Amino acid sequence: VGVNLPEGNDLLLVACLMLPAVFLVRGVAGFVNTYFVNYCGLRVLEAIRIKTYDRLQRLSLNFHHKQSEGDLLSRVLTDTNMMQQVLVKVGCDLIVQPCTLVWAFGYLIYRSMTDSSSFFMLIAMLSIPICVFPIRFLGKKLVKKAELLQGKLGDMTAVVSENLASQREVRAYNLQDKQVELLQKETTLFMNFQLKVVKYSYMISPAVEIVASFGVALAIYFGAQKGMTLEKFIPLITALYFAYEPIKKLGAVHGAIKTGEASLDRIEEVLFSEDEIKEKADAKILAQVTGRIEFNNVSFAYDNDTILDSINITVEPGQTVALVGPSGAGKSTFVSLIPRFYDVTNGSVKVDGVDIRELEKHAFRAKIALVSQHPLLFRGTIAENIWLGRPSATLEEMKRAAEKANAHTFIESMPDGYDSFVGERGEGLSGGQRQRVAIARAFLRDAPILILDEATSSLDAESEAQIQQELVELSRGRTTFMIAHRFSSIRHAERILVFDKYEADGGKIIADGSHDELYESCSLYKDLYDHQS
Repeated sequence: VGVNLPEGNDLLLVACLMLPAVFLVRGVAGFVNTYFVNYCGLRVLEAIRIKTYDRLQRLSLNFHHKQSEGDLLSRVLTDTNMMQQVLVKVGCDLIVQPCTLVWAFGYLIYRSMTDSSSFFMLIAMLSIPICVFPIRFLGKKLVKKAELLQGKLGDMTAVVSENLASQREVRAYNLQDKQVELLQKETTLFMNFQLKVVKYSYMISPAVEIVASFGVALAIYFGAQKGMTLEKFIPLITALYFAYEPIKKLGAVHGAIKTGEASLDRIEEVLFSEDEIKEKADAKILAQVTGRIEFNNVSFAYDNDTILDSINITVEPGQTVALVGPSGAGKSTFVSLIPRFYDVTNGSVKVDGVDIRELEKHAFRAKIALVSQHPLLFRGTIAENIWLGRPSATLEEMKRAAEKANAHTFIESMPDGYDSFVGERGEGLSGGQRQRVAIARAFLRDAPILILDEATSSLDAESEAQIQQELVELSRGRTTFMIAHRFSSIRHAERILVFDKYEADGGKIIADGSHDELYESCSLYKDLYDHQS
């Protein structure tokens, strides 16, 4: 500063300053470009992932039963991530490379038209369309292998997911080595598909280069024959290179898109799967539900296998009905038809005289409380798990529900009380405690229809006896359906339905009455009861 540079050095100074200025602009532009391309890719990833996950919440249980948990997990996490990677990878090239190709083509055509000695370059350009053939051929191979790869990733994820959810059984039956061998087998298959995807992905660029080399060789040969000078030849070869380079990069882009296309197909399979439990546009909402349930000539088949056949039964409001019978007779399917987890194949299920297919699903299911054999508690606090029954409930109402379920005492004895954190699937609580939290959730819901799906069968006799009183209190005044394998859990039922399975026709209700009536009149019920006694 303050030094007068000789006049001849002014141009040198400007030239020296231009170099860092150019690289500064280039660096900032490159950073901004990369950042915003990734930003767009991540936002698209977020939107696709949430939309896919949301769709999974709306699809029927039938859809979920046909898919493995690991495969669906792979679609939500891995396939959507693959889509984001493809978008980021090809985002710039889809704009830059076509522009470069057009510029190079334009220059070559211009020179060929203005200089007759350069006309031979058009012959070399004829090889450029030929590059499309290997790109298309390899692209078709690539998309097939990529689809198989993503499917195999779902299988591998399913193995790991199943293993992590079954650690007690793995140790109890010494399955560690077998599980490792199973994962090794799936990993090897996955690696083989990966190598095939890599093979076809990286064959595209060499294939384009080989075709391009023939075009350049022809250009050099004809150029030499025409006596073209090096001064004229170098710009044309450079332009020809700039014509081939975008083709090569667009070939790689095509391969990346084909890989992403396999993931997109798997995602679209979820997004465009039809919800079998369809809701009418003018679906009704019942302001009040008394709980009168009618099964009118109901039949249900699953994949052409008849589960229930010709069920006719009416349950009055407030009745407690127990469902007994051998495994596979259709008891769980029967109660699953009430909240419309499945639609009947024939006949109808009515609530208060209205076909449940006429009702708005979300509003109707809010009138039903469910306590299952293995109550699912989500990661979070105990209070959050109880509040799932009715999120709008107050703190006092939530605690009152816990008291009715006889859960308040053990919850308060925990270090953080209702704010105590429970792990995945309720880890950290005993079976009886988890069941009481689930019962508290049902109390808080205060629904007129209650379904107890073997709610105590996973408990020991002492725990079952302790929880029976809470279940009696919970069912009071509600239309209650109880599935039970233990006859000790249905002592307070006013009515018992006996199910039996016939191979050709599926499950049927073969008897209906009180314990004393069925013990005298139904041989199946008598045998089941005597066997337990």
